[in-house]
Amino acid sequence: MRKSAFVALAVAICLCTGIFVPIREVNTTSVPSKVRLFDPRTLYIHGYLVYKYNCPTPASIPIPVFVEVWTNNFWSDVRILQTTSSSGGRTLGVGYVKHNVTSGKYDLTEREDYNSIYGAQFNSTDVKPYQEIRTDVWIKLSISKVDMTDILNETVGDIFEASSQLGADYGTYVNKTYYWDYGNASVQDVIQEINQTAGGPNVYDIVYATIDWFSTHMVYREHEDYPDQRLKASRILNETIEVTGDGEKRYGVCRHFAEVFVAIMRGFGIPCNLFNGLVFSDMGGTVGVIFGGGHAWCEVYMPNVGWVPLEVTISDRYIRDIVRVGLISPYYYLPIYKEFTNSEPEETEEQGEPKEPYEYLIAAYWGWGVGEVPILTLEGLIHTVVSMPIINWILLVAVIVLIVNSIMVRRKIKALTERTLLV
Repeated sequence: MRKSAFVALAVAICLCTGIFVPIREVNTTSVPSKVRLFDPRTLYIHGYLVYKYNCPTPASIPIPVFVEVWTNNFWSDVRILQTTSSSGGRTLGVGYVKHNVTSGKYDLTEREDYNSIYGAQFNSTDVKPYQEIRTDVWIKLSISKVDMTDILNETVGDIFEASSQLGADYGTYVNKTYYWDYGNASVQDVIQEINQTAGGPNVYDIVYATIDWFSTHMVYREHEDYPDQRLKASRILNETIEVTGDGEKRYGVCRHFAEVFVAIMRGFGIPCNLFNGLVFSDMGGTVGVIFGGGHAWCEVYMPNVGWVPLEVTISDRYIRDIVRVGLISPYYYLPIYKEFTNSEPEETEEQGEPKEPYEYLIAAYWGWGVGEVPILTLEGLIHTVVSMPIINWILLVAVIVLIVNSIMVRRKIKALTERTLLV
């Protein structure tokens, strides 16, 4: 092979080497001690949400919609690549906001704010009666799995240490709320049961005792409110179903487990919040990572460790023994909304007509897909290049070598011809 061909091959190999080494490091901040991040991935996600404007008259003003795609955590990071909206809608902007407890609205904030939420603000104009409003968002997600097996009771402090370490913020994360009504007798009864098992104020022991209680007293079943309403923790604990061969049990899906867990933790005086988000299943092999569905889980402040995420939908002892205190390892958890407080819902339509056009919106349906990248963007071009099969790159390198070699041969023939004519 000629020298020119070797040069062409070397250039092609360098290009391919750069292309096949994608950046997969998660932009993490303040990873708690004793926590290990592993299996980092970079995923491209496309999500859509559809709302129904359930009103017999046209909207008199533009209707705002805020789509959350990430909330502050240490194991993932998200960047919005592109947004679109139907119904004459337009994107007003993307950025970080924080829930204002007093006004009930979002205020602008910084990414570093512990309760920050990242998303896109849409405005839909000329909305007609009973019209569907669709918003689409494409994101680049950097995410890792979370291993918490090194966290044990001897590394975690007691309840009183949580108060001293969080300082003035402690009350925010242990307050009683409308849905986390731990003052109710049904919640207090369960707290007393768990307290006997935990045997002391160690936060790890109380967390595990609660998960253990869930594994024997709760079962995964759709509740009568699913999926459009919300129940207080006390009501979830007050209602049971008969499980064949297992007697009466409390029941619900992930969000019911999470509501009860937060209420119990806060009833103990342990700081706890609720996460709503998405899970992605790592199938391995050629399948890779796929969208698993929407999910709810929790985070707890463990003294001497920090805030850590917890899977709390533990409906049997087998799952308890696999998960213990942490997350389910085959899954990637993307939190898109963090709730640290809530209040009594406003009047429903049966009790009184909505006062603002946006109050007529009903979340109708949604979906998320992995591997969908907006084409007309730099990220789309990079993703197309990176995802091209290796055999295609081998063929491309061969073609480049042949083309360069052919050009060099023609030039040499031309030079020889001109030299012959001069002679």
